[in-house]
Amino acid sequence: MTPSPMTYYRHLPVLLCALVLSACITGPTANILHTLQPIKQEQLGREFAGFSDMILIMPVRLAPQLQGRGLLSQRSTTDARASAHHLWAGPLDQQIAENIAGNLKELLGTDNVAVYPGPRFGITHYQVEVEINAFSGNGQSFVTSTVYTLSDTAGKTIVQRKSFQQTRNIDKPDYSGYVSSASQAIGDLSKEVAEALVIARRTQPALPVSHEK
Repeated sequence: MTPSPMTYYRHLPVLLCALVLSACITGPTANILHTLQPIKQEQLGREFAGFSDMILIMPVRLAPQLQGRGLLSQRSTTDARASAHHLWAGPLDQQIAENIAGNLKELLGTDNVAVYPGPRFGITHYQVEVEINAFSGNGQSFVTSTVYTLSDTAGKTIVQRKSFQQTRNIDKPDYSGYVSSASQAIGDLSKEVAEALVIARRTQPALPVSHEK
């Protein structure tokens, strides 16, 4: 026997309540926040022992596709999508700048590395600028493409301007592997910048710093 329309109407409130209760129990998908981690590296030398001026990390410039909070997955050369629920814990440009500063402190053996604007009365000797053009993974590899500029503000010269390109394997097929590879990429970039700073310090040890205003 086919139920009458009135039977459906009598059960409609019960069905609606069940749907609402199910939504309340499951709730919205929680966002998962990710942070770049510093990479443990050995000090490169003692050229910066007793260094009293500052190495200043300028604001990092991100390509337009990297300026959102979602971790970016590169599905093809033309298709990149940001995750809706796996997010950077803070602005990516700030995370990269702070990560580079922390790595340089360890690599150079000095605490005189700061993110812009730095200490109020600090005297900047070296300045690091970083442009990030690619910083994403596809589940198997993580690709980084940057250009960095190291300047000697005391000598008013560009010490080095160079591109940094890297493709790393992602060890774990999830976002923890993604973030680990991203952190390692910034660690490797930091090491290259640190090596350039060490060379600059060796070849220009006697450049005076003007404190005049």
